[in-house]
Amino acid sequence: MPQYFGNLQTTEQPWSTIGSVESINKTDRNLHFNCGETSLNISILAPNLIRVRMSPQPPQPPLSKGGQEIIYQPPLTKGGQGGVESRSHSITVPDEEWEITPFEVRETDEKIEIETAQITISVKRDRTSIECFDKSGKPFASDCDRSMGWRTGATAGWKRIEADEHFYGFGERTGFLDKLSEVKTNWTTDSLDYNSQTDEMYQAIPFYIALNPDRAYGIFFNTTFWSQFDIGAEQPGVLRMETRGPELDYYIIYGPEPAQILATYTQLTGRMPLPPKWALGYHQCRWSYESEDIVRELAKEFRDRAIPCDVIHLDIDYMNGYRVFTWSPKRFPDPAKLIADLKAAGFKVVTIVDPGVKYEPEADYEVFDEGVENDYFVRTAEGKLFHGYVWPDKAVFPDFLRPEVREWWGELHKTLTDIGIAGIWNDMNEPAIAERPFGDGGEHISFPLDAPQGPESDRATHAETHNLYGLMMAKACAEGLQKVRSGDRSFVLTRSGFAGVQRYSSVWMGDNQSQWEHLEMSLPMLCNMGLSGVAFVGCDIGGFAGNATAELFARWMQVGMLYPLMRGHSAMSTAQHEPWVFGDRTEKICREYINLRYQLLPYIYTLFWEAATTGTPILRPLLYHFPRDRATYHLYDQVLLGPSLMAAPVYRPGVEHRAVYLPEGTWFDWWTGECYQGPMHILAYAPLERMPLYVRGGGIIAIAPVRQFVSEEPVESLKMLIWPGSGEWTLYEDDGHSFEHEKGVWATTNYKVYLEGEKIIVEIAAREGQFLISEREVIVEVVGVGEQQFRDDGAVRRLTFG
Repeated sequence: MPQYFGNLQTTEQPWSTIGSVESINKTDRNLHFNCGETSLNISILAPNLIRVRMSPQPPQPPLSKGGQEIIYQPPLTKGGQGGVESRSHSITVPDEEWEITPFEVRETDEKIEIETAQITISVKRDRTSIECFDKSGKPFASDCDRSMGWRTGATAGWKRIEADEHFYGFGERTGFLDKLSEVKTNWTTDSLDYNSQTDEMYQAIPFYIALNPDRAYGIFFNTTFWSQFDIGAEQPGVLRMETRGPELDYYIIYGPEPAQILATYTQLTGRMPLPPKWALGYHQCRWSYESEDIVRELAKEFRDRAIPCDVIHLDIDYMNGYRVFTWSPKRFPDPAKLIADLKAAGFKVVTIVDPGVKYEPEADYEVFDEGVENDYFVRTAEGKLFHGYVWPDKAVFPDFLRPEVREWWGELHKTLTDIGIAGIWNDMNEPAIAERPFGDGGEHISFPLDAPQGPESDRATHAETHNLYGLMMAKACAEGLQKVRSGDRSFVLTRSGFAGVQRYSSVWMGDNQSQWEHLEMSLPMLCNMGLSGVAFVGCDIGGFAGNATAELFARWMQVGMLYPLMRGHSAMSTAQHEPWVFGDRTEKICREYINLRYQLLPYIYTLFWEAATTGTPILRPLLYHFPRDRATYHLYDQVLLGPSLMAAPVYRPGVEHRAVYLPEGTWFDWWTGECYQGPMHILAYAPLERMPLYVRGGGIIAIAPVRQFVSEEPVESLKMLIWPGSGEWTLYEDDGHSFEHEKGVWATTNYKVYLEGEKIIVEIAAREGQFLISEREVIVEVVGVGEQQFRDDGAVRRLTFG
């Protein structure tokens, strides 16, 4: 058809594809395939992990010199064609640092087979395509007939979508949980007013998990350039991954379940540090609490109303003319005293810091002057200082790809931490820039794609580094705070990031809206972030833009209690969104669910420890624990907080009943104790005051007394709620604020419950670790059966119930 609604017909540029295998070279961890004008390298890094690299240019094969392997690395050219080695930013374990993995190679005329302890990789000789199989011979991550190819400005790979295969992860994504038949682009963008159809978001994490009823695998697409996944949208049954980078580079991670995939993926890209315990409490934020008096009144309201809160965030209006690392002398005349008074009342303060530095020559603005003097800001390819417009109007931007710039930026935070600021909130770091002052409208722009960034010895263009800008700003902030905070853990929050962002920062889902659809969408968004290795995540409770109703706010606070990051936030153009502004009924609901959050903190803190040590998500879709249950594959509106506590929130107005799916096993209603035997569907009663909650049989959840802030009083009593059945859980404890846990100063206590005839047995193992816990009262309650209590001295105990 020559024309379609006025659009002229276009012809797609054809793909060149990889040739047949001509020769093979093998080392201890690599197989290099010479394919004529192209080359393929497969690295065996672990029994369930391989790396695939295809270069359109034929590099030299890997060599063995003096018995020592020389690792194959495709040649990377400058000028936007690969100047920055992407592994140095997202990959924490380079290929050569993985322990040598035994594998067997078998060759026939048709194929080359590589077998590890867990998987087999088959490479066809005639068209150089890859097929992967588990030990039972079931295929996964296998190439299509067109396997790998390139054309001007792009390289791509094509994978076969198996029958009954479903796709999760992809970082920050709107819409439902399963991404089959969608297109997902990886390019960090200021996604203001996003909705369920939005593609590019603030975060770009090119990783996904594919799940079948009997197997699962993950793929990390190791490219920082613009990239895209087409998950069967253009061609059903075919997944295309495409990058504008110079080579095809990806990792295949076999499961067979999501837990193993995430353990390996986060070993590859890093795991979150354990945050300070106060960061797990409730955060209150608004654009803006614009003066010291307003902030003091806000803090007073929380304490007077007995609504727990640990953190107050200050948005851009605390600054002097939006100059980063300054304070408004009129609205915040004595920030040190304000921070000290808030600290005395149990509040930590987090301040926003944007990357845009006000362009202000000869104004004695030290941040700008130092940056210009040391040439720390991004320049164009022609050498001109790049500028755009953000909150301070004309602004320039640090080149965070350079280590000396990150160090300088990190040390600038000392002006904030010296007066008691406990955490930093990085915003606008996609980067979000306008072509003219914000008040004048205009288009959003970015750095020129040919703008050079990175160290002089290893420059790359912005086409390669764009997706890294927020990640590198978060890194600068996190590393800087670690230096200037005197041994205390810090809290960092970022809007933009890339794969591996979990190593430096928590993440929130940007500027959402006060709409029921956004409440509903928050759960699959956060679950897919967790399935992408980023566990410490949250959405703005109540919605950022627009006005929440009392009912919406109450329901959102119930859901927000489950978010790993529990923060209320709203925009300056909206009505106030604090818990008490919606009337007594809503205030009471908010208080009850924030109280519940604080009671659950021993359980939640242990989940953070698991995330920090194994990469396990904190908020989990049901498919994470029930990957063989097809009924969970599309179930986006029920979530698990850890392994035991399941929530089925209400996300529509006027709804007081909702369908709940209970997977296989025994389930107990949190509120009534009623017992159900899954798998089954039930109709749950959910008046406004109640969010349906359920606990798995054998579930063990630690409960602390309610506190108005995390460190208000020492925990002198702890309740262990245990539900009948068989289960095991380990409680983790440390001081909650220092880095002593990294030196072994922590404590773990393992609890186990099981049936012995008609009796329920609870076994408590001896406490392990060097962290000393003062004697306290522990109450062990087997729900619906009875309770026992004892003075906890860390000794072994065996309790019998029933």
